[in-house]
Amino acid sequence: MLVALVGPAAAEAYLRVIAQKAPVHSGPAGSYRTVFVAERGQVFQVLERGTKDYWFKVELEDGTTGWILGDVVYPFEVGPDEAGAFTRMGRAIRRAILGPSPIVYANVGLSFSAGILDREGVFLLRPSWLIDPYWALEGFAGLSPRSDKDVFLGGLAFVLRMAPGAVIGPYASIGLGAAHIRPKADNFLDEQETLMALSAGGGFEITFKKQITLRIDARNWSLFDQNKTSNGQEYSAGLAIFF
Repeated sequence: MLVALVGPAAAEAYLRVIAQKAPVHSGPAGSYRTVFVAERGQVFQVLERGTKDYWFKVELEDGTTGWILGDVVYPFEVGPDEAGAFTRMGRAIRRAILGPSPIVYANVGLSFSAGILDREGVFLLRPSWLIDPYWALEGFAGLSPRSDKDVFLGGLAFVLRMAPGAVIGPYASIGLGAAHIRPKADNFLDEQETLMALSAGGGFEITFKKQITLRIDARNWSLFDQNKTSNGQEYSAGLAIFF
């Protein structure tokens, strides 16, 4: 079987990941940069076998390539009738649209979202520092323009990614900051004030080709001080980039 992986039939050779997690490197050694972390059960097409040690060059879902150690994978061949028509169609659609998440090797991220907060519009900028693939510190700054006042939001949140590296990755978030409320010029009833702002919720990150990431958020916001409390729900979506 291994002879086929380095011969003319290499285009039909595949690897299945048998470890819980397997790093994919930019070159055929562990010292190269990690470009992706594969999950158990994922399958990759083999493009080449390294001339030194037990490394395989594989094609990732976004069309890029990387090297994976042979000790964490099982090599096999797939004939033309191995998968059914619907399975092949699903794989083709996934390869054409979706790609691997950059979360596993990124250090910082930046997202811009737009949606509704308490049935009013909201725009949020969220820069983040990725402590590791699971945890991140995320700042937020935004504006909810309303007919009678503007609500400015700012603060810091903790983010937990529950499936880092997945094409569709869920996450949870809790944040604390402030909300500055500024009445419009013709609003003589409300006063300018600053309240504490607490948010809790989560969402999904969906990674497409070229590492374009769509972010979908749903959160509950509580604005409060010692005298009053108000709650509102955020539903927003936007794009995120990671470096």
